[in-house]
Order: sequence, then C-alpha cells, then structure tokens
Amino acid sequence: MWFLTRLSLKNRAVTIFLAALLAGASIWATLQLKLEMIPDIELPYIMVIAAYPNASPDEVVADVTMPIEDVIWEQWEGKGLKHTYATSADGISVVFAEFNFGTDMEEVKEAVEQGVSPGELELPPEVRNVPQMDPRIKENPQIQRLDPSMMPLVIFSLRGDLPSEQLGAIAQTQIVPELRNIEDIADVQTEGGEKEQILITPDPEKMNQFGISMYQIAGLLSLVPEYSSLGDIKNVAMGVDAVVLGDVAGVVQGPAPRTRIARTNGLPSVGIAVMKEKEANTVEVANAVVARAEEIEEELQAEYGDEVKLELTPVFDQSEFIEESIGQLTNMALIGAGLAIVIVFLFLAAFRASLVTAMSIPFSIVIGFLGMYFSGITINLLTLSAMAIAVGRLIDNSIVVAEVVYRRLQQGEGFREAAINGSKEIAAPITASTLATVAIFIPLMFVGGIVGELFIPFALTIIFALIASLLVALMVVPAFSNWFVSKKEKKDKVRVEPGETWYQKLYIPSLKWALGHRAITLVVAGVLFFGSLALIPMIGTSFIPGMGEKMLIVEIELPSGTDSGTTSEVAASIEDLLADNDEVEIYHTTVGTSTTSVHAAMAAAMGGGDNTAEITVLLDPGANEPKEQEDLELGIEGLMIEGLMLGDYVTVLSGDEAQGSQMGFGSGLDISVTGESSAEVNLAAELLYERLEEIEDISHLESQLTRVVRKLYIEPDPDRIMTSGLPAEQLGQVEQEFFLLMRGNTVSGVVANIDGESYEIFIKEIAKDLGDVTEAKALRFGWPESVSLGDIADVALLERPTHIDRIDKKLSASITGEITAKNVGAVNRLVEDEIGAVEDEIDALGIEGVEIRPGGVMEEMAESFSKMGIAIMIAIVIALLILVVTMRSILNPLIIMVSLPLASIGALLALLIAGYTLGISGMMGVLMLVGIVLTNAIVLIALVEQLRKEGVSTYDALVEGGRTRLRPILMTALTTMFAMLPLALGLGGGTLIAGELAVVVIGGLFSSTLLTLLVIPVIYSLVDGLRRRFARAS
Repeated sequence: MWFLTRLSLKNRAVTIFLAALLAGASIWATLQLKLEMIPDIELPYIMVIAAYPNASPDEVVADVTMPIEDVIWEQWEGKGLKHTYATSADGISVVFAEFNFGTDMEEVKEAVEQGVSPGELELPPEVRNVPQMDPRIKENPQIQRLDPSMMPLVIFSLRGDLPSEQLGAIAQTQIVPELRNIEDIADVQTEGGEKEQILITPDPEKMNQFGISMYQIAGLLSLVPEYSSLGDIKNVAMGVDAVVLGDVAGVVQGPAPRTRIARTNGLPSVGIAVMKEKEANTVEVANAVVARAEEIEEELQAEYGDEVKLELTPVFDQSEFIEESIGQLTNMALIGAGLAIVIVFLFLAAFRASLVTAMSIPFSIVIGFLGMYFSGITINLLTLSAMAIAVGRLIDNSIVVAEVVYRRLQQGEGFREAAINGSKEIAAPITASTLATVAIFIPLMFVGGIVGELFIPFALTIIFALIASLLVALMVVPAFSNWFVSKKEKKDKVRVEPGETWYQKLYIPSLKWALGHRAITLVVAGVLFFGSLALIPMIGTSFIPGMGEKMLIVEIELPSGTDSGTTSEVAASIEDLLADNDEVEIYHTTVGTSTTSVHAAMAAAMGGGDNTAEITVLLDPGANEPKEQEDLELGIEGLMIEGLMLGDYVTVLSGDEAQGSQMGFGSGLDISVTGESSAEVNLAAELLYERLEEIEDISHLESQLTRVVRKLYIEPDPDRIMTSGLPAEQLGQVEQEFFLLMRGNTVSGVVANIDGESYEIFIKEIAKDLGDVTEAKALRFGWPESVSLGDIADVALLERPTHIDRIDKKLSASITGEITAKNVGAVNRLVEDEIGAVEDEIDALGIEGVEIRPGGVMEEMAESFSKMGIAIMIAIVIALLILVVTMRSILNPLIIMVSLPLASIGALLALLIAGYTLGISGMMGVLMLVGIVLTNAIVLIALVEQLRKEGVSTYDALVEGGRTRLRPILMTALTTMFAMLPLALGLGGGTLIAGELAVVVIGGLFSSTLLTLLVIPVIYSLVDGLRRRFARAS
C-alpha cells in the first residue's frame, strides 16, 4: 500500500486540494444526517385484532383465533416466523406474531391482510358485520404493524381555565390542524377532552317489571331528533301505561364510555401526541413542532385574553434526550481526541508533527460520516458512541506513519526519502492491522436479532472511519510531513541515539530479562490469564443497558368492572404523592381505555378498560431513578381506597424497564408454559410461580393464568328466533339488538342540545348488570313486537374462562417480572434451575406434553451471547487469515494471535473494578479488541522480521525491534485508552452502552500492550529456536 504515499507525493498540492475538497463534501454530508435516538429498526412484529360480539373465549378461539393462527403459520412457517401469541377474551381476539429480524414486514402485512380477507378466510358473519354495527371500527379483523416510528415524537398537554370538553374542542379545531401542516408529520392524535355524552343506563329489574326491551328504548328515543334537556329525555314515554324512560333507566351527562380521562400535574388536560414520518429527522421535526406549539400557545392566549390561562406544554419530547445524549457523547469524543493529541505531543515532543498527526482524527471522522450518509445510517446514540470509541483508534495509523517519518527526518533523510521509505517500512503492517480490525465486524452481519439491528450500524460506522484513517495515514500525513521539523532542525540533522528515552531505559532491561527467563515469563502470563477467567462469575453478565431518559411509568389495573370514576380516584391519590416530590418535573395521567379501536381491543383482551390507568412521570435529570422508584412503591403500598390495597394493583416501572420490554432489551423476565390441557398448564405455572417468588432479585412477578369464573352466558339460537313469532321486518334488527344488549351503542341521528351544546345519546350495555338466569330470561327482546330473551337464546350461568392464551397454537400461561440484579445472567441461571425442578415435579406426577420455555431477556441473552461468541471466534479466524496472507507466513500470525488472550486479563479486571457486568456491549468491546490489540504485535514482529532479513540475530532483532517500536506502540495504545477514558468515566443515559465497551477496550489494551512487549518476543524466540533446530535436523 506504500504506492499510495508515492502517488500522493507526486503532486502534493493536488493531494492537499483533493483532501480539502473531500473534507468539505464530508462536512456537508454530516450536516444532512438524521439525528435519532437509536438506529432505524424495523420491529418484526404484527398484530391481528378481531372483534367477535357476544362470543365467549372458547368460541373466539375456535371461530376466530385458530383460523387466523393457521393463516399466519401456513404462510410464514419456515420463512422467518418465530412465534405466535394469542389472547382470546369475551368478544375479542388478539393474535401477535413475532418474526426474525430482517423479515420484510410490509410483505408480511400484505400477505396476512390477503389471507384473512373475506374471499380467503371464512369467519363468522358477526365478525364481518362489526363495522356496520359500530362505525368506530373501520375494518374487522384489523392488521397492525409495530414500528418505532409509531411512538409519539412529542406529546403536549393542553391545560387551562376551561372545561375539559372545551379544551378538547380547542385541541381538535385549532391545534391539531396546525401541527398536521408541519412538514414530515404523519399524524396528530388527542386523548382526553372528549365531548361528554348523555348516558342511558337501563335497570334490568325495572325493565322486566314493565316489559320494556333495549330496542324499545332506542326506538322511542329516535322518534325525536333533538332534545333540549335531560328532563325531556327522562320523560320520553315508553309506550307502556304512564311509564317514562326515567322510570326504567338512569339518565346523566358524563364521560363517554371507553374513552380516556387525561390530567397533567393533577389538573384536567388534553393530551396531543405528534407522530413523524418514518424517514424524517427526529430532532429537526421535533424542534419544528415545539417551536410551532409555542406560537400556537401565544395565539390562543391572545385570542382568549388574560382571563383564561391556556398552557400548551410538552410533557414528552424525544429530541431533548437525543440532543442531551449526543451532546454528552460529542463532548466526550472531543475530550478524548484532545487527550490523544496531548499523548502524541508528549511522545514526539514536536508541535508540528503532533498537529499533522492530530489532523487525522477530524478528517477520518467526517469521511466516516460521509460513508454513513451514502449508507443511509443515522447519527444516533450507538453510531455516535462508535465514533467516540473510534477516536483513539483513528489516530493510530497516522501515529505509526508520522513516528517513522519523523524518526527518519531526525536521522538525516530528506523529506521525500523519509516519507517513501517510512511508508515502505510501515504500510504493510498497518494495512494488515486495519484490515484485520475491519474484517472482525463481518461476522456481526450474521448475529441477527435486536443485537444485529443495533450494532451493525455501530460496526459500519467504525469501519468507515478506520478505512478513512488508513487512507489519511498513507496519503495525507506524508504529504504534510515536510512540516514535521523546522528548517533549523533539517540543517542540524540531529541523530537520535537508541535508548535515550526514559521509557526505553525501563523497557529494554525488562525485555532482556524476559528473554533470559522465558519459562517464568510464560508461566506468569498463563497464571494471569487463567486467573482472569476466574473473575467472570464475580463480574456477572447482563444484556443491553437501557438508553432512555429518567422517568417512571405507573401502571394501575383495578379489578375488572371497576368504573372510571374509582380508577380516576386511585390515580389521583398517587398524583398527590408525586405532587410533593421535588425530583418530579411533570406527570401525565390517563384513565380508561384509548379512544382508538386498536388499543381498545387490546385493552379489552388483556382485561383492561375503565379499570386501568397509567401515569408517566418525568424526573429531574439529576434524580436517582432507582431511589425514586423504590420510594414511590413504598408510598403506594400504604394507600387504601374503597377497601383496595393499592400495592396489589399498581406497578411502578422505570423508563428503561418499560422501554426495554417494548424494544426487546432490558431485563424483563417472560416465561411461557404451554400444553394441551389448561389444568395441567395452570398447575405447572403455579408451581413455577411459587418457586420464582423465592428469588429476591425478581420484582413485579405476575402470572397470567386462564382463570375460570361463573358467568352469565347468552347465546342466540337462530332456529328459535325464526319461529319466535317476531314479524319478518323485525328479524333484520335482531343482530343490532344483541349488539346493543352486550356492548351498548349511540342512538343514531339523535342529539341533546343542552345550554347551547350538542351531545350524543349513548345507551349502555345491560348484559353485565343482569343478576341471574331468571332475570336474564325474562328480559324482553324486540320492538314493537317483543318476546322473552329466554325464548330465542340459551341463557345459563356457566363456568367460563376469563381469557384463553395460546403460544404457537398451544394453550399457554405466562409468568412475567423484572430482574433487578446487575448480574442478570446469575438470576437467569437460578430461574433455569427452578424450571428444571418444576419439570421434574410434573414428570413425577405423570403429566406429559407440558413445555416450559424461557422468553424475554433470558431467550435473547442466550441466543445473542451464543451468536456473539461464534462471531468472535469467526473474527479471530478471519484476522488470522488476513495476517497469513499479508505476512506470507503461518507461524508469525500465530505468534501475534497470542496477544488476544493477554487482552482478556485487563478487560475482565477492568469490568470488575468499574462495577460493570459483561453485556452485549462488552462483547462488542471484546470483538473490537481482536482487531485493536493485534496492531502492536504486528508492527513489532514486522520490524523484527525485517531486521532478521538484514542478517541481525534473533536476540538482537527482538531487542532492537522492541526499542524502535516501543514509542509508536505506547503512543497508539495510550491514545486509544485516553481517548476512551471520558466514555468509561461518563455518566448519563447516552454513554451507558459506550461506557461498558470503553472499559473493556481500555482494560484489554492496557494488559495486552504491557504483556505483548514481553511475551510476544519470548514466544518468537522460542519458536525461532525450534524452527532452527528442525532446520538443522532436516
């Protein structure tokens, strides 16, 4: 590769001009890159949600869930499908399919949509007719992809001295349209502030007393298109004697069913969620949205005057955390670069040479960004961490080239001669080491999973920068090397005598002693290596550290049937705790089910609804998140409302726990128990749950078992309906009345105008309020002609499951929780032991066909660590092959490879001292070390071989090679270590992944450098001695 140096020196002016031109283009490309939190990831998940009115969980499974599962498995088994998870509850089916990362999810979505279409899949008519019954549901089944871009970019809270309903109107008419007009905005949604409705709550007992049906109420109400007061509605005649609506039903104005109540800092509010287009720049768009929101707030305040205080406040903004974290990483990279430059100056003691060498850092970085631009990679926490980590390595090639050229200039060679001869001397080894470092990332392409999705952009970023650094070292640094020494120094031609530096005076005697005591040297190195392996259990293992900002998520799930008023009261009691906490910046509460049909369906399937609430708590950046989480949990445990101990119904999650479970990293425990018998599955799950409760380092342990409860069962009989005597014109409304009976609905075309405001009228479902079978059978059905419900439907009080879970087409139960220990791997091993014990128990009971399978972080860790281990081994083989090819030798590359185990000594010790566990980012550090630590051994052995060819004895070649290469080896090692030091010491969410990786590299490089300078010469001398003996013997 030294010909590149000769090429660059032919016309230095052209070289410098082209370099400047490339730098300008790279800076332009850098400014065009998107700023994101994590790399663009296509999550391999899809959901199919289907409503099946009036159907029991058993019917939902048989008629809807299983056919949809069959469609997915038939289409995608063996083509990327990993698992299907299904939940079937009363009237709802949710099928969740997980695929391998890299699967084309748009193709999956289109195929599944086609597979469940009416022409392809036969589903009950009740399923296909849902959109006609409920206009809020546009299609049934619904297919949804899960995508990070669906996550809100910014969430605003609109508060003010106005009723919630009026705030909602302002949001819908004056804010949402303006925000939608901003470029790259995909959607804007609101929650809370929905207009209230007139709620009709029929009383089954009174309705039976007067013989009034649900459809009779709806039909008589619809005779008048507009009512002017609640009294008018209550006085609607029911057509039975003097009975009016108020005699058989409650009539109130209140929140619409299945909608959300929103509060911010305890005050009524309207939440406004802004979503961006997938390809948009997160930071730019978020900043534009926030700026426009500030203008809107000023406009609204001007419109409503000082008497009404309106506040449009961002309660969540992705860009804030991204900018803060990127700012942290940028500062640490700059500090690291500055430290690296200082190290170069201290060793060379030449300002000009140090300045030219330091130039390679920014030059390589911006060229690396140019590579990212053409590859479609964004600037995010991982790619910027990669660049910050690479800073020290980027200067290594230039250091070696500059040191050789500078040494030759000092020894009297001319500028061109020193540059070309220096390049000849060093081009091959630095090219080999760079290619080896680049090649070790190739196996990452095959790791797959969330690790591959996150770290392939990380690896590519480093690759682009390293290739740029090699080209800069061989072409740009030599072109500037004429300025390494002043004119006076060139005239003096001072020759540097070997051994004159203090570090050479320390090293040479140590090297000579090691060469004279080779056995002791190798034994010491071996003891240190095997001793370091004993540290692994003490260090522990984990997966991927969280990358979120400091926040808490409070999840509230009260007993099924709890009304939204009680749920709101419970949430308010927790809000009181937050209001008194100075570490809390803002908290946003939502009570009840989402207004969107997808979320409503999921909430219903999972047992949610008016009995659920969520509080998002944003903490001060300086807050101690674990302490705040623990304090809030303790405060909640002491609360009791309406006989409910809130500690039993409330879960407090950290931001990382909540985000990790959604994105596939973190420390979430998720174990599935599958089989053919519900009783056997539940038994195994209960046995395992009891055992896991004894593990201290697992919190929020929950079991999702299929519970059987006595429940009123109503099943229409089509034959009995046809022979019931109902007029033919009424038979067409039977399905609608059953829908009204089971789910409730608005009265079409009817409004109530009260105090100048228009309200819809909603008749609430009656099925859940029916007290017993007798009362249900007596209920009148139909209008104007009616029959008893018992005459046209089977009505019974039966034991029915609350819901039925299935995994991979088998009945299932699940156990979930959070691992609180740093050593996640140790807890995983305890869980595996307990799983084994339960499997032995159920085998002893003669139960067969029940399978217990760990998922969540256990599955991801096992899979990712296995693949990363294989990737590291393949990387070592690739690096060895590159060295064999470039050095045209087998023995020398094998000797160089000895430096790899020497790196593990410092890497593991550094993790222990720094308090880190060995996670995926640490494994990435090990992977990087494979390339980095080889550089020192390569440049050392390359010079020794060169001296040997010149006739120098092995011993003298090793001593002279060590003396000559000591300075560049120490410079490259120290610059890399000091450049990473700020990351290793850094605090804050943006440096967590980089921190663990930096600790591994610093520790590994430290031990490898010190031991390489002694052990590699010793092994070389031993191998050379054996080689000569074999040569003499032959």
